[in-house]
Amino acid sequence: MSSEARPPIFRMAREDVWEFPRPNMDLVPELIKYSAATVAVVARNVVGTPSTFFNGVAPLFRGKGHDILGPAITLQYAPQRPDLMPTGEYAKVEDQNHRIAVNITQEGYVLVVQADGNKRSGVLGGNMMLALQHNRKAAGLVVHGVVRDYSEIAQQNFPIWTQEARTTTDYDAQHDLAPLAVNVRISVGGHTVMPGDWIRADDDGVCYFPGDKIEEVLDGCNKHWWEPAARHFLMEGGHLTDCYPMPEHRWDEAAAWQRANGHYVPDDIG
Repeated sequence: MSSEARPPIFRMAREDVWEFPRPNMDLVPELIKYSAATVAVVARNVVGTPSTFFNGVAPLFRGKGHDILGPAITLQYAPQRPDLMPTGEYAKVEDQNHRIAVNITQEGYVLVVQADGNKRSGVLGGNMMLALQHNRKAAGLVVHGVVRDYSEIAQQNFPIWTQEARTTTDYDAQHDLAPLAVNVRISVGGHTVMPGDWIRADDDGVCYFPGDKIEEVLDGCNKHWWEPAARHFLMEGGHLTDCYPMPEHRWDEAAAWQRANGHYVPDDIG
């Protein structure tokens, strides 16, 4: 055993970052038709937990139609240790983990950040959002913490979910945290998230499911195919007992309405 002291690595070289194989994105258009709430109901049975929603993480810009589904790139922050990260903010920028995370995020991916609910330290700012949106074409950003530069990122209209939908402009405090690692297991809103897990987020919030379970989740969601018709029938004065869940004796009626209005219907219905 070596006697050399080897402190934890707060900086990672680009080649040290694990990248998962690119997942099949073909099912994204089918699954994103279902709300985060519906996906979460199905996903909790797949994962085997009471919930897959990230507690306390909410859309920063509710009502803007932000609606995403994509695999997770993970970024882990930890409380700052100046003795372990002694160099300046812009020293050796190519090895700064938050920059690495942004740079390896691919089109359609979601950057998911563990910040342990810290509301003082803005983990990413406006320029990082521009890079994610325009250079990397990321689907969105999920932070169990806060970001900064609200007015700047508000103009970008980039999908962002944060701790209780908050930001911070407390520049001096943003160094409470340091970016510890990229594409490792992280903890977000009471859940363990792995790189490559799927993230579904909309105005209700954010949920996740395992990276290899998208077909299983889609199959489960397709059992809720009748929901658009149920909403229509309720708006027309229907009763919950005869609309939600849609009783089987109304499936043909629901299927006919959904096909006429461009909604999904399983091939074996109606």
